[in-house]
Amino acid sequence: MTMPRPSTLYVPHHLNAKDIEPEERVSQISDNLSCYGIDVVNNRRPEDIVAQHKTISGVMGDYCSAFGSKNETIFDPHKVKDSTVYISLIALGNQIINGRENNNSTQINQDTLVLHHRNDYYHYQTTDAKQLYIIPHMEQVKTIFTGKLHKPTISLENHHLATFLKSHMLLLDEQSASLNSKETALIVDNLHHMALLMMADVAKEQGLIPEGKKNHIFNAATSYIKQNFSQHELSPNSISKILRCSRASLDRAFNEQGTSVMPVIKNIRLNAARELLEHNRTLRIEQISWLCGFVNHSLFSKLFREKYKVSPKIWRDNFKGSL
Repeated sequence: MTMPRPSTLYVPHHLNAKDIEPEERVSQISDNLSCYGIDVVNNRRPEDIVAQHKTISGVMGDYCSAFGSKNETIFDPHKVKDSTVYISLIALGNQIINGRENNNSTQINQDTLVLHHRNDYYHYQTTDAKQLYIIPHMEQVKTIFTGKLHKPTISLENHHLATFLKSHMLLLDEQSASLNSKETALIVDNLHHMALLMMADVAKEQGLIPEGKKNHIFNAATSYIKQNFSQHELSPNSISKILRCSRASLDRAFNEQGTSVMPVIKNIRLNAARELLEHNRTLRIEQISWLCGFVNHSLFSKLFREKYKVSPKIWRDNFKGSL
């Protein structure tokens, strides 16, 4: 099971079936799942449904905790815009995942950490289980995976970071209520960094690393942007001149990674602005906007709200209150 994405970053968002009237539980849970391409396929007695969900959304993706009674769901890849790659820990119970092919099936037992690529029809059978998830945004995952896993899940139990990741996922689930937003942000972002490192190792083992013919240009351009995002004249044309490559080659290099130059510049600038808002109280928001390469302050505020769900002022105030 899952639930709607929270509107505020780094604040736990809770959903409990007990808070929903029995006659509305099936329909509300089904509606919540449908936007993720998931359908509930068994009709359970509403009063028997147990569902406790918690999601913490961060700038890199989501951390989720879900405990539920026995249930069956089906994922339809045609009902969503993109596939999903996530790391899951079964803290209690077990889950069986069946793919379209008869031999494409796996059972995940308690205390097992796995990587799952939701990119095909999958039938999930979950028995009184508690699952913890780390779900990075696909724009980050696409820089790691060029294809799909050859089976529903890949075990991460033997990875050298598995013990660290599992323990921190469990601790966050237990202690999230006592953490302020700044502490939560630090932990959630670090979980995602660790998860992406593990995903990159799996991609290497599976031959799914997005090298591409122009990978060297992409890496050089990204590095240059990170060092020069404050330049207001920064553009694809200026970058291609610095790197001494054609504009067409630059565009192809970014296309191979599933993105383009301007969105990368925008995200790097917004990340820099977020860090200044959190750690520099003396600069006005207009100054931060200018220092991070935004000429138009109104546009900066609009883009910041789109990415972080709140205005730059509210973001700063939230972190000021958590110091």
